[in-house]
Amino acid sequence: MKQRKEEMPLVSVCIPAYNAEKTLRETLESLLEQDYPNYEIVVADNRSTDGTKEIVLDYAKQGIRYYLSPEKPPWAADLPDYIGAYVNANFALSQGEGEFLCLRHADDLFDPTMISRQVDLMQGSPCVGAVFTMLCNIGDDGQPLRLGCTRLPRELRGRQQFVFSELFNAVLAHGNFIATPSLMIRRAVFNSVGGFDERRFRTSADLDMWLRIAQQYPVGIIDEPLLHYRVSRRQGGARYHQLRTSLWGFFVVMDYYLTLLSVQQMVQAKARRSYRVNRSADLVLCAMNMLVRGELGEARRCLQLALSWRGFVTACRHPRRLAWLLVGLGLLMSIRLGLGISTAKVLHRFREWNQERRQSPAPNRILPGVAEFNQETWLRSGKQLKRRSRAR
Repeated sequence: MKQRKEEMPLVSVCIPAYNAEKTLRETLESLLEQDYPNYEIVVADNRSTDGTKEIVLDYAKQGIRYYLSPEKPPWAADLPDYIGAYVNANFALSQGEGEFLCLRHADDLFDPTMISRQVDLMQGSPCVGAVFTMLCNIGDDGQPLRLGCTRLPRELRGRQQFVFSELFNAVLAHGNFIATPSLMIRRAVFNSVGGFDERRFRTSADLDMWLRIAQQYPVGIIDEPLLHYRVSRRQGGARYHQLRTSLWGFFVVMDYYLTLLSVQQMVQAKARRSYRVNRSADLVLCAMNMLVRGELGEARRCLQLALSWRGFVTACRHPRRLAWLLVGLGLLMSIRLGLGISTAKVLHRFREWNQERRQSPAPNRILPGVAEFNQETWLRSGKQLKRRSRAR
């Protein structure tokens, strides 16, 4: 028998927003097309200076609630403007009244079945604390990019529920494949594990939170790209990575967990080796950026730390990581020849070009790896949203 709306758990869709007027309307329209009948939408405005508030208030008659976030915490006052985003995410989640809380970004689009699919998994597995989905990368125009879609690591495919040891080893080997704006979490779990610890883990506070959840509850992941993730250089993540000279926050989080005895006992040797190679590749990137900034001594020390014969042996099975280690070796030789800065600038420009190419529209405008039904639904809803935006 089909459940009535009032019998279905209330889902709170929580959207932290900051200067989101260019995409927020399209995001709200995407959420209003969800096929799940019992949900609310709340927007936490991180003191935007554009028309974000006015857009949300336009939807007040449709039940969307607007909240003004508290001022930036004192510890983040002198930090870049993208620091404080997770503080706003915590505030947004705290305003939801539902049994299940969803975190959604103000510039993404969502498959119309996303909420219902996540609720089905939650209700079918009462022990699961949170559910995520995979994502497709889209551009500013809402069209698919060459970056394509994400999938679960091969060793996790075929299942939807994972315990901490499985999830941690997969993340250790492959990086963070868990999409933040696909989160659905039980309110009781959020209250139990706490929110994002941005003060400690900065731009990777999301990964820390996922691991804290997984330490206490199984985590569900739907291996389908129900989230359409917008890639833009305006995003905080893009600004954070530009000419970054310190380790990516991902490694800060993982290094912390690797110091815990309970975690050390479950780490797989293969995953640890892959992690070390990934870490070395990131150090090479940092060294290249140091050279672009003219920091020769720091770059040399960083490269010496990154390069080892064991790393090259392990990287032979990972062509992309091997390429980065070879770049590091080339940079080290260039420094000794007095050509380090000029070589780094050439490599930096090539990397920028390659990033722009990968973030360009996909040639056939169809996302690889998505089921035919989802492709058609997504492209059709994208056209509808564009027509609706023009009509407004």
